[in-house]
Amino acid sequence: MSKRTLGILVLLFVITFYTFGTGFAFFFRFLYALLLLGSIGLTWAWLNLRGMELQLTRISSRGQVGEYLEGRIRVINKNKLPKSWLEVVEFTDLPGYSTGRGVAMVGDQSRTWRTDTYLSKRGKFNVGQVEVTSQDPLGVFHLKRRFLDPVPFIVFPAVEPLPDLDLRFSHLPSDSKTTRPVHQITTDVSAVREYTPGDSFRRIHWPYTAKMNKLMVKEFDLGLSADAWVVVDMQRTSHWAQDDEVNNTEELSVTIAASLISRLVDLSMPVGLAANGDNSYIFRPDTSPEHQGRLLEALAEVQATGTTSLERFLYDLRVQMSRFNTLTVITPSTRTEWIPALNSIRRQGVNVAVVLIDPRDFGGTTNPEFLVDILFANDIATYTVKKDQALNEALSFPVDHPENYLGQMPQTSAQETTA
Repeated sequence: MSKRTLGILVLLFVITFYTFGTGFAFFFRFLYALLLLGSIGLTWAWLNLRGMELQLTRISSRGQVGEYLEGRIRVINKNKLPKSWLEVVEFTDLPGYSTGRGVAMVGDQSRTWRTDTYLSKRGKFNVGQVEVTSQDPLGVFHLKRRFLDPVPFIVFPAVEPLPDLDLRFSHLPSDSKTTRPVHQITTDVSAVREYTPGDSFRRIHWPYTAKMNKLMVKEFDLGLSADAWVVVDMQRTSHWAQDDEVNNTEELSVTIAASLISRLVDLSMPVGLAANGDNSYIFRPDTSPEHQGRLLEALAEVQATGTTSLERFLYDLRVQMSRFNTLTVITPSTRTEWIPALNSIRRQGVNVAVVLIDPRDFGGTTNPEFLVDILFANDIATYTVKKDQALNEALSFPVDHPENYLGQMPQTSAQETTA
């Protein structure tokens, strides 16, 4: 309730008290005038919301952090009566959204304007519903009416280009076919040779045998899939934040994952995603055009509220992988319990790597140097990312020695470690 409305109600109460308490004609006239004025104002505000049509036009139902949400709002007055003191605003939970505008129109007139809102946070939001507030000339009555139905709008996480991405993320022995004979029969034929005793009859290439007039058998490639997996640690206890909804380890983890997926897709690699967040997100590697959209949509919605530990999640995910896959784990966790789980996957022939976010830049107190030392000792490629560091620089080369990571630390941290 506004101060003006409260003041009018207090005045009405006082005049009513004196009217029936004294019986003076002046107070009766004053009371009637106030009631008449209030009735006219309420009727004005009510009629302002009648005979209106609203249209909202959007180009897309998806956006990305760093882009703008564009649209056009059109208000049409279908009555002959003029309308004034209208406030039109889109009713949405999108952060930073501001499309409120005062509108006045004569009869049979329409007003159109463009809206541009900067997308600063990933997630799934509701947009499209428009709320119109009408008031009387004195500003005593405020009536609201909502038009249109809300529609979902997804904001994908930011993606940074990675032109210098280290080849360890994508280089696999199965990227190029091998002509080394194998005993098992696969779907990929590398060569045809003459039959030798001991060859299985199932390997005979009958069309070529008829052409050469002698038995010819097929040689096969290994045909191993060059799939890439990106695992994002979204366990609640792994992440840190300094009262900031954007600059925290959760958002940085998602940005790294989205950038890495985008780059691997550009390299024509099948990419899968797994995250132990509010739900268990597991998307097997695929190369279909809509697959990248599904992965980015999952990254837009995932929250760091998971209760499953990273090591438990990796053990459960192990059955999804095969030899010569790549696995990249993105985490700010400095616990060592998940390293044996990563080693068990590596023993399957999976090429593993870790992108470690320095938690001290976000309020964490644990020095990750010892974890880098353990990963280096286990021959696991480790890439470290600090706050506000360019991802292309961070993911170009792994830490080649734990002492080099110590040299990259902030000066104060290095002095504390020395002390």
